[in-house]
Amino acid sequence: MNMSNDSAAVPLSRKLITTLIKKGTEVQEAISLNLKDHGITIQQFNVLRILRGRKGELASLQDVSKNMIHANSNTTRVIDKLVDKELVSRKQCPTDRRQIELNITDEGLKLLKVLDKKVDDVETTLTNDLNNKELNTLIEGLNKI
Repeated sequence: MNMSNDSAAVPLSRKLITTLIKKGTEVQEAISLNLKDHGITIQQFNVLRILRGRKGELASLQDVSKNMIHANSNTTRVIDKLVDKELVSRKQCPTDRRQIELNITDEGLKLLKVLDKKVDDVETTLTNDLNNKELNTLIEGLNKI
């Protein structure tokens, strides 16, 4: 008697989502491992890159929060740690005392120069088995989700 049941097959959509979650975790862990040597978390790295991308223009907490890869409620704590490490400067907005203004420091920029190379190397290694066409197809497909 054949006990196979086609309805028990895992849907491709579930396989895709499970694979995305697993691979996303693997990628995050690989990048985090390289950042850890410098005492930086992936969330802190993300904040530094957001602030560098503003090219000297001051950012509010809301500006940073909306651009975070890891949307969470602890952005203030992440920024506090970066301020403590003197990688980010924070001051009160002169026109609205309820707002703070954030900027990356020279030390933050120097650290990013080192970390950018390390993260680029990790990303290249992780995607090494894919050619440009495959990378673009994958990006396009993921953007449809």
